[in-house]
Amino acid sequence: MKHDINTVLDTGQELFRTRGYFNTGTEEILEKSGYPRSSFYYHFKSKEGFANQVLESYGDASAAYYRDQLFGDADAKPIDRISSFIHKTIDHAVQGKFKSDCLIQKFSIECAGMNENLRSATRRQINKMLNVLEECVVEGQHAGEIRQDTGARELAELVQSQLYGSFILGRLASNGEGMKKNMQRVLDYMKCK
Repeated sequence: MKHDINTVLDTGQELFRTRGYFNTGTEEILEKSGYPRSSFYYHFKSKEGFANQVLESYGDASAAYYRDQLFGDADAKPIDRISSFIHKTIDHAVQGKFKSDCLIQKFSIECAGMNENLRSATRRQINKMLNVLEECVVEGQHAGEIRQDTGARELAELVQSQLYGSFILGRLASNGEGMKKNMQRVLDYMKCK
């Protein structure tokens, strides 16, 4: 009987998102996924190795989502695509009552200060998203829509960090108004004057 590796990765992603890395045991992963223990240790070597693969899979899917959102409408201006992406993210946060589904955010909070390997793995995954966002910023800079006195990577990191930070403030306020205002300030800062 062939066991699907994607099933165990999806199960791990769900458990890590809902229960956290440290509160999820290997036995629970195996039980919920139906994945054989011998195959798990053959493919992943350890729970940490498995977490690396889960993060890799999540990072690839997140980067593909960013690419779809930021480059799906080739006729729209880059700054408008970034604005649309930000507003969709805010709407999603408000509709979901600020329940975080971001595995990278969860791992960065739970593991980054305690496990260098998982910190590095998490950083690699966020870089995939930042690379796509940076690519859109560069396009906007070349089109004269986005300021050029600040580097494209720095602007991409500004957008990402403000989205994450605004999300936390929105959760604490139980509304998206602060998130909307904060992200509008970011967009205003990015635009050429």
